[in-house]
Amino acid sequence: MQTGPATPLPFLADLTVAQRDAACQDGPVLVLAGAGTGKTKTLTAAIARRIASGVTPSRILAVTFTNKAARGMTERIAAVLGEGAQPGWVGTFHGLGARQLRIEPEAAHLRPGFDIMDADDSRRLLKRVMKSMQIDAAIDEGIATSRDPVKLMAKRIETFKDNLIAPEDAALRVEGLIGAATRERRPIDAAGFRAAVPVYIEYQRRLREANAADFGDLLLWPARTMQIDEAYRLRWAGRFDCVLADEYQDVCYVQYAWLRLLSADHHQIFAVGDDDQAIYSWRGSDLVYLRRFLKEYPDGTLIRLEENFRSTAHILDAANGVIAHDAERMGKTLFTRKPAGDPIEILRFADAGAEANGIADEIQRRHGEGIGWDDMAILYRSNFLSRGFEEAMMRRRIPYVLVGDVGFYQRAEVKDGLAFLRIATTPDDVQSDEAFRRVINTPPRGFGPKALDELEAEAAFRQSSMLRAIETADLPARCRGAGLKFVDLIRHVGQDTRSSVADQISALLDGSGYRAMLRASRAETTEDRLENLQELLEIAGGFHTARELLDHAALATSGPGEDRGERVKMMTLHKAKGLEFPHVFLPGWEAGAFPPPYGDVAEERRLAYVALTRGMRRVTVSHCEYRRGYEAPSLYVDDIPHGHKVSGWLRANARVKSMGSGQAKTIVSWPTDAELVGRMGG
Repeated sequence: MQTGPATPLPFLADLTVAQRDAACQDGPVLVLAGAGTGKTKTLTAAIARRIASGVTPSRILAVTFTNKAARGMTERIAAVLGEGAQPGWVGTFHGLGARQLRIEPEAAHLRPGFDIMDADDSRRLLKRVMKSMQIDAAIDEGIATSRDPVKLMAKRIETFKDNLIAPEDAALRVEGLIGAATRERRPIDAAGFRAAVPVYIEYQRRLREANAADFGDLLLWPARTMQIDEAYRLRWAGRFDCVLADEYQDVCYVQYAWLRLLSADHHQIFAVGDDDQAIYSWRGSDLVYLRRFLKEYPDGTLIRLEENFRSTAHILDAANGVIAHDAERMGKTLFTRKPAGDPIEILRFADAGAEANGIADEIQRRHGEGIGWDDMAILYRSNFLSRGFEEAMMRRRIPYVLVGDVGFYQRAEVKDGLAFLRIATTPDDVQSDEAFRRVINTPPRGFGPKALDELEAEAAFRQSSMLRAIETADLPARCRGAGLKFVDLIRHVGQDTRSSVADQISALLDGSGYRAMLRASRAETTEDRLENLQELLEIAGGFHTARELLDHAALATSGPGEDRGERVKMMTLHKAKGLEFPHVFLPGWEAGAFPPPYGDVAEERRLAYVALTRGMRRVTVSHCEYRRGYEAPSLYVDDIPHGHKVSGWLRANARVKSMGSGQAKTIVSWPTDAELVGRMGG
């Protein structure tokens, strides 16, 4: 087996021995990269080393889970090898799958120029399908419950696509799955999946009719076509000499199959992952593909990255202690050359209010000592825990942001602006109908349910877009007049090829009365919504065509502008994976809450490991004596070795604060750095 070029490459000198060994290894390679061990740096070096060794950049495929990571890799490669040396195929699974389909849309039974529906648009289409099939007569626009039937159906269809089940195979495959589950006495929603089969078939038919693909289609059809059409597979596999994949522990079956089919001939597959950080099984990820890598590739190489560059020794030893109780892990031990630092603080509060107020006070105190707001984060297991912290932060005027709450491209006004652009781009194609439905009555133009039903019937009769159907449909005079005015605006802007994409969106927002509608609103969110539209225009300025912007928006995983200004970050532990903060607060570590009574116990332990390893300098774990009842500490608190934690509980010098009700409430007094060192010495 080859192990890289004979001549040393300058950019490899900056790597550790383990990182360099990994980057220079050919053939099947699994890099088991612990938290904070430089996996992205290693993956980037592996790509650069292959290019420097003579592999043509366009014949390298590298896949990540975020656009940010993909951009970071291409920028690093350009920095060490020069512009033009970046590989041609670097991106997310869905982004690269979309690119594959753009080149050969026939694989998904689509035409060139197809639309990519985001989750919200897909859900709207699915809702109409279910209503037309009378799956649930109670489904009404705008109504969502904890058992939202549309959401449940969407999840089942997503499960079909994640498992490479095409509509025409769904009935047979579902019966096979139900039979297997019955034999093995495993629970399965047999009735739900059987009911999903005809909905899936009709939903997919309507997608094809609208010349549109949802996210699941972007990998389903390329992978499935490679499975059943060897000529197609050879055509695509022959494009690449090596395949590299990040976060391999997070892949689902369709992603795994896509990678395997592309690398089946040359076996030049380089996978980076960490079984200790596999925390997404609830969205389809399957850790088994990483753990069986060496069984599938007996001649493969396993390299462990264990030197952590992020955290102090106390934090790493605490995390190692927690994850060591997972008997199924592949095994590695994080270490660092950094000083020991502060031990993990374990603080017990009387109740949730005391916990929220105490943490907010401590954040304020640390900021007063020079710690930036951006350097502190509150990470919690469940979303419901955020409310108390939000209120405590607002009372103290501490700037904060709920990370990942609503992404930029998912905000209503941004989706509306893009919908106007989509209609103007393809006004006479039925693939613009979903966008048309979204904005035709915003602001109101008299297009209620009856008018829309008339338009849909006219469009179906004439086999035209709903926009064109306005010109011939039997509509009330007022509605028809407003509709024709809307048609004129759309066509005028769409035919204006001299204007930039940003100018087209601006003209549509003003001409439709949308921006005026927002300005006239007295809602508290009006200013933010107008700012979001302005930011959309600034983003649009960076794209040459409307199609590029629409594809970018559909594939974007997070919105720009979400981190403007210095603010304390608040997010769930799942959202925090991949991030790091000098000061981390981990509230709600109580038995019954973390781990919760549902879910996989081993995965919850991995989540605790991820939580601890987000911290760089100081980590505080807290739990309450009473939250929704009397609570005991989480088992993970006990799993942290005693030599790496200190505890506090309503200490003698605790502060007393006067609350709004006039009653006094005791709050934990936080230990200083000197006190922590003193405790450890004692």
